[in-house]
Amino acid sequence: MIRRTVPLLCLAAAIMAVFQVRPAFALFSAGNGIKEGDLAPMFSGVTIDNQKIDFAQLKGKKVVILDFWSIYCASCIEEMPRLIEIHNEFSSKGVLVIGVNLDSFGTHRVARFMQGMDTKINFPVVIDKTRQIATSFSAMVLPTTLLIDVSGKIRFYHVGYKPGDEKQLRSIVLQAIKEIRK
Repeated sequence: MIRRTVPLLCLAAAIMAVFQVRPAFALFSAGNGIKEGDLAPMFSGVTIDNQKIDFAQLKGKKVVILDFWSIYCASCIEEMPRLIEIHNEFSSKGVLVIGVNLDSFGTHRVARFMQGMDTKINFPVVIDKTRQIATSFSAMVLPTTLLIDVSGKIRFYHVGYKPGDEKQLRSIVLQAIKEIRK
């Protein structure tokens, strides 16, 4: 079975490359089974503009939305304007959206892609080339979006994107920001 599957996957990838087709989602290696209700693992990274992000410094102070994405993931790009809207609406209320890009070819190409987007990403984007952050959060399929409350608990874990998904995220954001000052 595996001997047949690998050549088929390679053929599919080659056809997609030749015709410059972007998949609707991306699939990466398995993580450790993180789910809603679990405490978020500690993570840190460097943003596309060379700033350090360390969850240890955010825990207890911010509601954090992590969005795992790739420039080759059509659903990820479709979701991005909704995350920008949520960032714009709630950043002054203690919410920090962090994009975690999983493209392995480097910061320059991702930065160039972001500059060409119609709606500019105005929240931090961490490049996770080694997929260390993605693996710790079990982000196997893209996009994967999750919300971590101020206590460090994962309150929302969503795989994929279709229009309207942001309504559930927005509802959970509203609940989580009420707990920031308690």
